[in-house]
Amino acid sequence: MKGKTLLITSFLLAGSQLLFAQESSNYSLPNKKDFDKWSVGLTGGLNWFQGDLNDHTKDNNSILKNIQDPVIGLKLGYQLSHSVQLNIRGNYTNLSGQKEKTTFNYPNPVTGPNRVTRNIKFKSTVLQGSFNVNYTIGNISFLQRNKRVHFYGEIGVGAFQFAPKVTDLDDGTQYVKKSSVVEGIIPVSFGLKYQFKRFDAGLMYTFNKTLTDKVDQVYDSKTETDNWSFFQISLNYTFGKKQAMMEWVNPMEVVYNDLSDMKNRIDVISGDKDKDGVSDLFDKDNSTPEGVKIYGDGTALDSDGDGIPDYKDDDPYSNKGAKVGGNGVELDADGDGVPDSKDMEPNTAKGNLVNFQGVTIAPEGSYGKEGITNNSTGWLPSIFFDVDKSVLKPASLDRLNTVARVLIKNANLKINIIGNCDVDASEQYNEKLGLKRAEAARDHLVKVYGIDASRLTATSLGKKEQLAKGNKRMNRRVDFEVAK
Repeated sequence: MKGKTLLITSFLLAGSQLLFAQESSNYSLPNKKDFDKWSVGLTGGLNWFQGDLNDHTKDNNSILKNIQDPVIGLKLGYQLSHSVQLNIRGNYTNLSGQKEKTTFNYPNPVTGPNRVTRNIKFKSTVLQGSFNVNYTIGNISFLQRNKRVHFYGEIGVGAFQFAPKVTDLDDGTQYVKKSSVVEGIIPVSFGLKYQFKRFDAGLMYTFNKTLTDKVDQVYDSKTETDNWSFFQISLNYTFGKKQAMMEWVNPMEVVYNDLSDMKNRIDVISGDKDKDGVSDLFDKDNSTPEGVKIYGDGTALDSDGDGIPDYKDDDPYSNKGAKVGGNGVELDADGDGVPDSKDMEPNTAKGNLVNFQGVTIAPEGSYGKEGITNNSTGWLPSIFFDVDKSVLKPASLDRLNTVARVLIKNANLKINIIGNCDVDASEQYNEKLGLKRAEAARDHLVKVYGIDASRLTATSLGKKEQLAKGNKRMNRRVDFEVAK
Protein backbone atom coordinates (compact mmCIF):
# COMPACT_ATOMS: atom_id res chain seq x y z
CA MET A 1 0.00 0.00 0.00
CA LYS A 2 2.83 2.38 0.91
CA GLY A 3 4.52 1.59 -2.40
CA LYS A 4 1.38 2.49 -4.35
CA THR A 5 0.96 5.72 -2.41
CA LEU A 6 4.57 6.69 -3.11
CA LEU A 7 4.16 5.87 -6.80
CA ILE A 8 0.96 7.96 -7.11
CA THR A 9 2.53 10.89 -5.24
CA SER A 10 5.62 10.76 -7.47
CA PHE A 11 3.44 10.77 -10.57
CA LEU A 12 1.43 13.77 -9.37
CA LEU A 13 4.57 15.69 -8.45
CA ALA A 14 6.13 14.95 -11.82
CA GLY A 15 3.01 16.22 -13.53
CA SER A 16 3.00 19.34 -11.42
CA GLN A 17 6.56 20.10 -12.52
CA LEU A 18 5.30 20.46 -16.08
CA LEU A 19 2.31 22.58 -15.09
CA PHE A 20 4.44 24.83 -12.92
CA ALA A 21 7.43 25.02 -15.29
CA GLN A 22 7.11 28.75 -15.79
CA GLU A 23 6.60 29.50 -12.10
CA SER A 24 9.42 27.18 -11.06
CA SER A 25 11.92 29.34 -12.90
CA ASN A 26 11.38 31.87 -10.13
CA TYR A 27 12.59 29.37 -7.52
CA SER A 28 16.03 28.58 -8.95
CA LEU A 29 19.11 28.67 -6.77
CA PRO A 30 19.67 32.15 -5.33
CA ASN A 31 21.94 34.53 -7.17
CA LYS A 32 24.20 37.04 -5.47
CA LYS A 33 22.56 39.71 -7.58
CA ASP A 34 19.36 39.11 -5.63
CA PHE A 35 20.88 40.50 -2.42
CA ASP A 36 22.40 43.71 -1.11
CA LYS A 37 25.95 43.04 0.09
CA TRP A 38 27.65 46.37 0.91
CA SER A 39 27.43 47.96 4.34
CA VAL A 40 29.00 50.78 6.31
CA GLY A 41 29.38 50.95 10.06
CA LEU A 42 30.20 53.26 12.93
CA THR A 43 31.59 52.14 16.29
CA GLY A 44 32.25 53.95 19.53
CA GLY A 45 33.30 53.05 23.07
CA LEU A 46 36.23 52.84 25.48
CA ASN A 47 39.64 51.12 25.42
CA TRP A 48 41.66 49.22 27.99
CA PHE A 49 45.45 49.32 27.71
CA GLN A 50 47.21 46.07 28.64
CA GLY A 51 50.94 46.78 28.76
CA ASP A 52 53.74 47.43 31.24
CA LEU A 53 52.29 50.69 32.58
CA ASN A 54 48.90 49.58 33.79
CA ASP A 55 49.50 48.40 37.34
CA HIS A 56 47.07 49.31 40.13
CA THR A 57 48.33 52.19 42.23
CA LYS A 58 47.05 54.16 45.19
CA ASP A 59 45.47 56.59 42.71
CA ASN A 60 44.33 53.89 40.31
CA ASN A 61 43.16 50.95 42.39
CA SER A 62 40.48 49.53 40.12
CA ILE A 63 40.83 47.72 36.85
CA LEU A 64 37.75 49.58 35.62
CA LYS A 65 39.69 52.84 35.95
CA ASN A 66 42.05 51.55 33.27
CA ILE A 67 39.06 51.43 30.88
CA GLN A 68 38.84 55.13 30.33
CA ASP A 69 39.97 56.46 26.95
CA PRO A 70 37.37 56.82 24.17
CA VAL A 71 37.66 55.09 20.79
CA ILE A 72 35.75 55.69 17.56
CA GLY A 73 35.81 53.62 14.39
CA LEU A 74 34.53 53.22 10.85
CA LYS A 75 33.87 50.08 8.82
CA LEU A 76 33.23 49.23 5.16
CA GLY A 77 32.02 45.67 4.61
CA TYR A 78 31.22 43.36 1.71
CA GLN A 79 29.13 40.24 2.30
CA LEU A 80 30.91 37.40 0.55
CA SER A 81 28.22 34.89 1.52
CA HIS A 82 25.35 34.60 3.98
CA SER A 83 27.80 33.99 6.82
CA VAL A 84 31.13 35.46 5.69
CA GLN A 85 31.93 39.17 5.40
CA LEU A 86 35.14 40.88 4.36
CA ASN A 87 35.64 44.32 5.84
CA ILE A 88 38.09 47.13 6.40
CA ARG A 89 38.12 48.84 9.79
CA GLY A 90 39.74 51.98 11.05
CA ASN A 91 39.90 53.14 14.70
CA TYR A 92 41.21 56.22 16.44
CA THR A 93 41.92 56.34 20.18
CA ASN A 94 44.28 57.46 22.96
CA LEU A 95 46.23 54.96 25.04
CA SER A 96 47.46 55.79 28.52
CA GLY A 97 48.86 54.10 31.61
CA GLN A 98 51.05 54.62 34.66
CA LYS A 99 53.18 52.76 37.19
CA GLU A 100 55.14 53.62 40.33
CA LYS A 101 58.82 52.77 40.78
CA THR A 102 59.34 51.75 37.22
CA THR A 103 62.86 50.98 36.00
CA PHE A 104 63.43 51.84 32.37
CA ASN A 105 66.08 53.06 29.92
CA TYR A 106 66.27 56.84 29.92
CA PRO A 107 68.21 58.37 26.99
CA ASN A 108 69.69 61.25 29.07
CA PRO A 109 70.93 63.92 26.64
CA VAL A 110 73.81 64.83 29.05
CA THR A 111 75.04 61.57 30.55
CA GLY A 112 73.77 59.25 27.83
CA PRO A 113 71.48 56.22 28.11
CA ASN A 114 71.05 54.88 31.60
CA ARG A 115 68.50 52.93 33.59
CA VAL A 116 66.43 54.92 36.07
CA THR A 117 63.60 54.13 38.46
CA ARG A 118 60.75 56.61 38.56
CA ASN A 119 57.00 56.99 38.99
CA ILE A 120 55.97 57.47 35.36
CA LYS A 121 53.01 57.64 33.04
CA PHE A 122 52.62 57.48 29.28
CA LYS A 123 50.12 58.63 26.68
CA SER A 124 49.85 58.07 22.94
CA THR A 125 47.41 58.71 20.13
CA VAL A 126 46.73 55.61 18.05
CA LEU A 127 45.40 55.31 14.51
CA GLN A 128 44.92 51.72 13.41
CA GLY A 129 43.56 50.01 10.32
CA SER A 130 42.95 46.37 9.50
CA PHE A 131 41.56 43.99 6.91
CA ASN A 132 39.20 41.47 8.55
CA VAL A 133 37.18 38.33 7.97
CA ASN A 134 33.86 38.25 9.84
CA TYR A 135 31.91 35.03 10.35
CA THR A 136 28.29 35.03 11.54
CA ILE A 137 27.68 32.26 14.07
CA GLY A 138 24.29 30.57 13.94
CA ASN A 139 23.02 32.26 10.77
CA ILE A 140 22.28 28.80 9.40
CA SER A 141 19.27 27.69 11.42
CA PHE A 142 16.95 24.72 10.99
CA LEU A 143 14.55 26.01 13.63
CA GLN A 144 13.57 29.36 12.16
CA ARG A 145 13.81 31.08 8.83
CA ASN A 146 15.54 34.40 9.47
CA LYS A 147 17.03 35.36 12.84
CA ARG A 148 17.04 39.00 13.92
CA VAL A 149 19.95 38.51 16.36
CA HIS A 150 23.38 37.52 15.07
CA PHE A 151 26.47 36.44 17.00
CA TYR A 152 29.74 36.77 15.16
CA GLY A 153 33.49 36.41 15.40
CA GLU A 154 36.11 38.37 13.47
CA ILE A 155 39.86 38.25 12.94
CA GLY A 156 42.08 40.53 10.93
CA VAL A 157 45.55 41.79 10.21
CA GLY A 158 46.73 45.38 9.95
CA ALA A 159 48.94 48.11 11.29
CA PHE A 160 48.77 50.96 13.77
CA GLN A 161 50.55 54.27 14.11
CA PHE A 162 51.35 55.68 17.54
CA ALA A 163 53.33 58.59 19.09
CA PRO A 164 54.31 57.69 22.69
CA LYS A 165 55.17 60.27 25.34
CA VAL A 166 56.53 59.24 28.76
CA THR A 167 56.61 61.73 31.67
CA ASP A 168 57.39 61.74 35.38
CA LEU A 169 54.34 61.54 37.65
CA ASP A 170 56.02 63.67 40.31
CA ASP A 171 57.84 66.51 38.56
CA GLY A 172 56.56 66.27 34.98
CA THR A 173 59.96 65.51 33.46
CA GLN A 174 59.55 64.24 29.90
CA TYR A 175 61.62 61.13 29.39
CA VAL A 176 60.46 59.94 25.97
CA LYS A 177 58.66 61.62 23.11
CA LYS A 178 58.39 60.09 19.63
CA SER A 179 56.50 61.61 16.72
CA SER A 180 55.40 58.51 14.82
CA VAL A 181 55.94 54.77 15.01
CA VAL A 182 54.22 52.09 12.88
CA GLU A 183 53.84 48.47 13.98
CA GLY A 184 51.74 45.43 13.06
CA ILE A 185 48.51 44.39 14.79
CA ILE A 186 46.11 41.43 14.84
CA PRO A 187 42.59 42.37 16.03
CA VAL A 188 40.26 39.59 17.23
CA SER A 189 36.60 40.47 17.87
CA PHE A 190 33.36 38.96 19.15
CA GLY A 191 29.95 40.56 19.19
CA LEU A 192 26.22 40.43 18.76
CA LYS A 193 23.81 42.66 16.85
CA TYR A 194 20.09 43.09 16.31
CA GLN A 195 18.46 43.92 12.97
CA PHE A 196 16.19 46.95 12.44
CA LYS A 197 15.26 46.71 8.74
CA ARG A 198 18.38 48.02 6.93
CA PHE A 199 20.11 49.00 10.18
CA ASP A 200 21.58 46.79 12.86
CA ALA A 201 22.93 47.76 16.27
CA GLY A 202 25.00 45.76 18.71
CA LEU A 203 27.86 45.31 21.18
CA MET A 204 31.41 44.43 20.19
CA TYR A 205 34.59 43.41 22.04
CA THR A 206 37.97 43.56 20.27
CA PHE A 207 41.33 42.35 21.57
CA ASN A 208 44.20 44.03 19.68
CA LYS A 209 47.29 41.84 19.69
CA THR A 210 50.37 43.88 18.71
CA LEU A 211 53.77 42.67 17.57
CA THR A 212 55.75 45.11 19.74
CA ASP A 213 56.51 46.06 23.36
CA LYS A 214 57.33 49.66 22.52
CA VAL A 215 53.93 51.29 22.92
CA ASP A 216 54.50 52.46 26.51
CA GLN A 217 58.31 52.55 26.00
CA VAL A 218 58.85 50.27 29.00
CA TYR A 219 60.33 46.83 28.33
CA ASP A 220 59.32 44.78 31.32
CA SER A 221 59.56 41.04 31.50
CA LYS A 222 55.98 41.10 32.73
CA THR A 223 54.60 41.55 29.20
CA GLU A 224 56.27 40.58 25.95
CA THR A 225 53.98 42.86 23.91
CA ASP A 226 51.75 45.85 24.61
CA ASN A 227 48.10 45.11 23.77
CA TRP A 228 44.73 46.76 24.28
CA SER A 229 41.02 46.03 24.06
CA PHE A 230 37.99 47.91 22.73
CA PHE A 231 34.51 47.80 24.27
CA GLN A 232 32.26 49.32 21.61
CA ILE A 233 28.68 49.89 20.48
CA SER A 234 28.20 49.27 16.75
CA LEU A 235 25.74 50.69 14.23
CA ASN A 236 25.68 49.37 10.65
CA TYR A 237 23.68 50.22 7.55
CA THR A 238 23.27 47.98 4.49
CA PHE A 239 22.72 50.03 1.37
CA GLY A 240 21.17 49.01 -1.94
CA LYS A 241 17.77 48.63 -3.61
CA LYS A 242 17.19 44.91 -3.20
CA GLN A 243 14.54 43.65 -0.79
CA ALA A 244 16.87 41.11 0.82
CA MET A 245 20.20 41.69 2.56
CA MET A 246 22.55 38.75 2.20
CA GLU A 247 23.81 38.94 5.77
CA TRP A 248 20.32 38.69 7.22
CA VAL A 249 18.99 35.85 5.06
CA ASN A 250 19.28 32.35 6.42
CA PRO A 251 20.85 30.11 3.71
CA MET A 252 18.26 27.50 4.69
CA GLU A 253 15.58 29.96 3.51
CA VAL A 254 16.05 28.54 0.00
CA VAL A 255 15.30 25.06 1.30
CA TYR A 256 12.31 26.37 3.26
CA ASN A 257 10.98 28.08 0.11
CA ASP A 258 11.39 24.94 -1.98
CA LEU A 259 9.67 22.81 0.65
CA SER A 260 6.88 25.35 1.00
CA ASP A 261 6.49 25.54 -2.78
CA MET A 262 6.34 21.75 -3.02
CA LYS A 263 3.79 21.61 -0.21
CA ASN A 264 1.66 24.22 -1.97
CA ARG A 265 1.78 22.19 -5.17
CA ILE A 266 0.71 19.05 -3.35
CA ASP A 267 -2.08 21.01 -1.66
CA VAL A 268 -3.21 22.30 -5.05
CA ILE A 269 -3.13 18.81 -6.54
CA SER A 270 -4.97 17.17 -3.66
CA GLY A 271 -7.07 20.11 -2.46
CA ASP A 272 -10.70 20.67 -3.39
CA LYS A 273 -11.94 23.84 -1.69
CA ASP A 274 -15.49 23.73 -3.05
CA LYS A 275 -15.86 19.94 -2.65
CA ASP A 276 -17.06 19.50 -6.23
CA GLY A 277 -14.79 16.55 -6.98
CA VAL A 278 -12.38 18.53 -9.20
CA SER A 279 -8.95 19.26 -7.64
CA ASP A 280 -8.07 22.92 -7.25
CA LEU A 281 -5.23 22.55 -9.76
CA PHE A 282 -7.73 21.91 -12.57
CA ASP A 283 -10.77 23.68 -11.11
CA LYS A 284 -11.62 26.90 -12.96
CA ASP A 285 -14.19 27.85 -10.31
CA ASN A 286 -13.21 27.08 -6.73
CA SER A 287 -16.39 28.62 -5.33
CA THR A 288 -18.99 26.28 -6.80
CA PRO A 289 -21.67 25.54 -4.16
CA GLU A 290 -21.58 22.02 -2.81
CA GLY A 291 -23.88 19.61 -4.64
CA VAL A 292 -24.12 21.68 -7.85
CA LYS A 293 -23.70 19.76 -11.10
CA ILE A 294 -20.47 20.71 -12.87
CA TYR A 295 -18.43 20.22 -16.01
CA GLY A 296 -15.06 18.49 -15.97
CA ASP A 297 -13.26 21.79 -15.43
CA GLY A 298 -15.17 22.46 -12.22
CA THR A 299 -17.49 25.16 -13.57
CA ALA A 300 -21.21 24.91 -12.86
CA LEU A 301 -23.38 23.28 -15.52
CA ASP A 302 -25.08 25.72 -17.90
CA SER A 303 -27.32 23.56 -20.07
CA ASP A 304 -28.64 26.33 -22.32
CA GLY A 305 -25.39 28.30 -22.51
CA ASP A 306 -27.05 31.58 -21.54
CA GLY A 307 -24.32 32.47 -19.04
CA ILE A 308 -26.52 31.67 -16.04
CA PRO A 309 -25.46 28.37 -14.39
CA ASP A 310 -28.27 25.87 -13.98
CA TYR A 311 -28.36 26.17 -10.19
CA LYS A 312 -29.21 29.88 -10.61
CA ASP A 313 -31.21 29.51 -13.83
CA ASP A 314 -34.99 29.51 -13.45
CA ASP A 315 -35.23 28.24 -17.04
CA PRO A 316 -32.13 26.11 -17.72
CA TYR A 317 -33.35 25.09 -21.19
CA SER A 318 -33.72 28.45 -22.91
CA ASN A 319 -33.20 28.46 -26.66
CA LYS A 320 -29.56 28.77 -27.68
CA GLY A 321 -28.61 32.38 -28.26
CA ALA A 322 -31.85 33.73 -26.82
CA LYS A 323 -31.78 36.86 -24.68
CA VAL A 324 -32.53 36.11 -21.06
CA GLY A 325 -33.12 38.06 -17.88
CA GLY A 326 -31.00 37.91 -14.75
CA ASN A 327 -32.79 34.76 -13.64
CA GLY A 328 -32.06 32.95 -16.92
CA VAL A 329 -35.64 33.12 -18.23
CA GLU A 330 -36.08 34.12 -21.89
CA LEU A 331 -37.44 37.58 -22.52
CA ASP A 332 -41.08 37.79 -23.63
CA ALA A 333 -41.75 41.39 -24.63
CA ASP A 334 -45.49 41.03 -25.35
CA GLY A 335 -46.19 38.65 -22.47
CA ASP A 336 -48.04 36.10 -24.59
CA GLY A 337 -46.10 33.18 -23.13
CA VAL A 338 -44.03 32.63 -26.28
CA PRO A 339 -40.41 33.79 -25.75
CA ASP A 340 -39.07 36.42 -28.14
CA SER A 341 -36.70 33.92 -29.77
CA LYS A 342 -39.74 31.94 -31.08
CA ASP A 343 -42.35 34.68 -31.30
CA MET A 344 -43.44 35.39 -34.90
CA GLU A 345 -45.67 38.17 -33.61
CA PRO A 346 -43.64 39.97 -30.88
CA ASN A 347 -46.25 42.69 -30.32
CA THR A 348 -49.34 40.57 -29.62
CA ALA A 349 -52.04 42.47 -27.75
CA LYS A 350 -52.34 41.60 -24.08
CA GLY A 351 -54.82 38.78 -23.44
CA ASN A 352 -54.91 37.34 -26.98
CA LEU A 353 -54.71 33.59 -27.26
CA VAL A 354 -51.77 32.63 -29.50
CA ASN A 355 -50.39 29.52 -31.13
CA PHE A 356 -46.95 28.01 -30.44
CA GLN A 357 -45.36 30.65 -32.73
CA GLY A 358 -46.90 33.52 -30.82
CA VAL A 359 -49.39 34.40 -33.58
CA THR A 360 -52.87 35.47 -32.45
CA ILE A 361 -55.60 32.90 -33.05
CA ALA A 362 -58.20 34.35 -30.70
CA PRO A 363 -58.33 38.11 -30.12
CA GLU A 364 -59.19 39.30 -26.64
CA GLY A 365 -62.73 38.23 -25.67
CA SER A 366 -63.42 36.32 -28.90
CA TYR A 367 -62.79 32.82 -27.60
CA GLY A 368 -66.01 30.83 -27.61
CA LYS A 369 -67.54 32.67 -30.59
CA GLU A 370 -68.60 30.62 -33.58
CA GLY A 371 -65.68 29.59 -35.79
CA ILE A 372 -63.02 30.04 -33.13
CA THR A 373 -63.59 27.11 -30.76
CA ASN A 374 -63.60 24.39 -33.34
CA ASN A 375 -60.86 25.66 -35.64
CA SER A 376 -58.20 27.00 -33.23
CA THR A 377 -55.62 25.39 -30.96
CA GLY A 378 -54.15 27.78 -28.42
CA TRP A 379 -50.62 27.59 -26.92
CA LEU A 380 -49.82 28.30 -23.31
CA PRO A 381 -46.38 28.00 -21.64
CA SER A 382 -45.44 24.97 -19.54
CA ILE A 383 -43.97 25.21 -16.06
CA PHE A 384 -41.26 22.96 -14.56
CA PHE A 385 -40.51 21.37 -11.19
CA ASP A 386 -37.57 20.05 -9.16
CA VAL A 387 -37.08 16.34 -8.51
CA ASP A 388 -39.93 14.80 -6.50
CA LYS A 389 -41.37 18.28 -5.82
CA SER A 390 -44.71 19.93 -6.48
CA VAL A 391 -43.72 23.40 -5.23
CA LEU A 392 -43.92 26.20 -7.80
CA LYS A 393 -40.54 27.69 -8.78
CA PRO A 394 -40.02 31.47 -9.22
CA ALA A 395 -39.73 31.10 -12.99
CA SER A 396 -43.14 29.42 -13.06
CA LEU A 397 -44.87 32.45 -11.58
CA ASP A 398 -44.24 34.60 -14.66
CA ARG A 399 -45.63 31.87 -16.91
CA LEU A 400 -48.68 31.40 -14.72
CA ASN A 401 -49.21 35.14 -15.02
CA THR A 402 -49.38 34.71 -18.80
CA VAL A 403 -51.93 31.88 -18.44
CA ALA A 404 -54.01 33.96 -16.02
CA ARG A 405 -54.00 36.98 -18.32
CA VAL A 406 -55.36 34.88 -21.19
CA LEU A 407 -58.06 33.41 -18.94
CA ILE A 408 -59.07 36.84 -17.64
CA LYS A 409 -59.33 38.36 -21.13
CA ASN A 410 -61.27 35.36 -22.48
CA ALA A 411 -64.10 34.71 -20.05
CA ASN A 412 -65.40 31.65 -21.91
CA LEU A 413 -61.99 29.94 -22.09
CA LYS A 414 -61.48 26.73 -20.14
CA ILE A 415 -58.20 24.84 -19.84
CA ASN A 416 -56.91 21.46 -18.82
CA ILE A 417 -53.94 21.50 -16.45
CA ILE A 418 -51.90 18.33 -17.01
CA GLY A 419 -49.21 17.15 -14.57
CA ASN A 420 -46.23 15.10 -15.83
CA CYS A 421 -43.28 13.30 -14.23
CA ASP A 422 -39.96 11.75 -15.25
CA VAL A 423 -39.49 7.99 -15.50
CA ASP A 424 -38.23 7.51 -11.93
CA ALA A 425 -40.46 5.80 -9.34
CA SER A 426 -43.56 3.70 -9.98
CA GLU A 427 -46.49 4.53 -12.24
CA GLN A 428 -48.82 4.88 -9.28
CA TYR A 429 -46.46 7.24 -7.45
CA ASN A 430 -45.95 9.40 -10.52
CA GLU A 431 -49.71 9.63 -11.14
CA LYS A 432 -50.13 11.13 -7.68
CA LEU A 433 -47.11 13.43 -8.01
CA GLY A 434 -48.28 14.66 -11.44
CA LEU A 435 -51.71 15.47 -10.01
CA LYS A 436 -50.16 17.39 -7.10
CA ARG A 437 -48.23 19.51 -9.58
CA ALA A 438 -51.36 20.22 -11.65
CA GLU A 439 -53.32 21.11 -8.53
CA ALA A 440 -50.52 23.46 -7.36
CA ALA A 441 -50.81 25.38 -10.65
CA ARG A 442 -54.63 25.41 -10.47
CA ASP A 443 -54.70 26.59 -6.86
CA HIS A 444 -52.29 29.43 -7.68
CA LEU A 445 -54.51 30.66 -10.52
CA VAL A 446 -57.56 30.54 -8.27
CA LYS A 447 -56.01 32.15 -5.18
CA VAL A 448 -53.82 34.78 -6.82
CA TYR A 449 -55.88 35.76 -9.89
CA GLY A 450 -59.39 34.80 -8.83
CA ILE A 451 -59.96 32.44 -11.77
CA ASP A 452 -63.13 30.37 -11.36
CA ALA A 453 -62.04 26.83 -10.45
CA SER A 454 -64.76 25.40 -12.75
CA ARG A 455 -62.76 26.66 -15.75
CA LEU A 456 -59.68 24.69 -14.64
CA THR A 457 -59.40 20.89 -14.79
CA ALA A 458 -56.38 19.31 -13.09
CA THR A 459 -55.32 15.89 -14.40
CA SER A 460 -52.18 13.74 -14.45
CA LEU A 461 -50.40 11.64 -17.07
CA GLY A 462 -47.74 10.45 -14.63
CA LYS A 463 -44.78 9.29 -16.69
CA LYS A 464 -46.78 8.32 -19.79
CA GLU A 465 -45.84 11.32 -21.90
CA GLN A 466 -42.06 11.88 -21.90
CA LEU A 467 -41.47 15.11 -23.77
CA ALA A 468 -37.69 14.72 -23.94
CA LYS A 469 -36.21 11.27 -23.52
CA GLY A 470 -33.08 11.31 -21.38
CA ASN A 471 -33.84 14.80 -20.09
CA LYS A 472 -35.70 14.25 -16.86
CA ARG A 473 -35.83 17.93 -16.04
CA MET A 474 -37.94 18.70 -19.11
CA ASN A 475 -40.35 15.91 -18.18
CA ARG A 476 -41.05 17.23 -14.68
CA ARG A 477 -43.65 19.74 -15.88
CA VAL A 478 -47.23 20.94 -16.06
CA ASP A 479 -48.78 21.64 -19.49
CA PHE A 480 -51.80 23.87 -20.16
CA GLU A 481 -54.22 22.81 -22.88
CA VAL A 482 -57.28 24.67 -24.17
CA ALA A 483 -60.33 22.54 -23.35
CA LYS A 484 -62.52 21.65 -26.35
